[in-house]
Amino acid sequence: MGLYKLKIEDSGIESGILEEIKTDKISFEKDFENWLENSPYILFEDEDEEDTVIWICRQIHAPVGNTDKYPDLIGVNSFGDLVIVELKKGKTPREVVAQSLEYSSWAATLTYEDLNEIATSYFKKKNTNINKDLLQVYKETFYPDSADNIEITFNKNQKLYIIAEEISPVVREVSNYLRTKYMIDINCLEYKVSKSKQGEYVISTEKIVGYNLIKKERSALKSLERWSHPEKVKDIIINAIKEKTKDNYSITFTPSDIIEIIVKQYPDMNKNTARCQIISNCVNHPSRKYYSGGKDLCFRINEGVYRLYNSETDGKWNSKGEKIS
Repeated sequence: MGLYKLKIEDSGIESGILEEIKTDKISFEKDFENWLENSPYILFEDEDEEDTVIWICRQIHAPVGNTDKYPDLIGVNSFGDLVIVELKKGKTPREVVAQSLEYSSWAATLTYEDLNEIATSYFKKKNTNINKDLLQVYKETFYPDSADNIEITFNKNQKLYIIAEEISPVVREVSNYLRTKYMIDINCLEYKVSKSKQGEYVISTEKIVGYNLIKKERSALKSLERWSHPEKVKDIIINAIKEKTKDNYSITFTPSDIIEIIVKQYPDMNKNTARCQIISNCVNHPSRKYYSGGKDLCFRINEGVYRLYNSETDGKWNSKGEKIS
């Protein structure tokens, strides 16, 4: 299968030429682990637009029986469940399924105190969320600007991911069997790294096993029914913000203001989705790094209070919510 990039000439898109992109032959296993650590949202489907992962450790020592294991990445998702990731170079060996189950058996024994100790150590090492515990970071990430008293039970379930350049047929078959027969939440994702002649990298992913195969009972803390409307959640949030502000930089709004506009037409909208999408579109929100695909639309002036972003007066900000100029 050919992979091409459209190169636009001066005359416009109709005069564009197709430039071939070739797969680079060097290994990107560790690079992809870094990219995934920086972009956890790629694990989820487009419909799961408010979900992401708070990573709490990388290559941690995980003793299983009399063996020493080192899972690549472990994090916490919006349900408080553990997300355990194992990456493999090239084609997956059949042993990777057993390896993931071993990680899960170890992780299932971890209490909140264990997870908090692991997480705060990771935060310190990454120089992020300093002096914050796991529960505080969880609330700031998944329930931003919410005055609700959030109660969450961590590590009720484990969600396993096997990621490789090629998921072998035996790993696919066994993973599907474990999902359908034993309701083990195991997922497989393939990735490929390509490089254009100009040195630009293109990363493609394909979700092989697990996505949309099991509808698990969700926690009463939060409903995550599939979005059934043709409009994209992100577009609905953006349009509601524009309706509220009317392109006026002096008009402020809260997430509740935006939710009030949205529920008139979409009463089934998950309210926390709106809050998280506002973060995604907010250039200076410290939790923006957890969410993808946002527009530079909003500026946070106080906790829970926003206005439209003005690049001339507010400066430039990166995707992590950090000021760069």
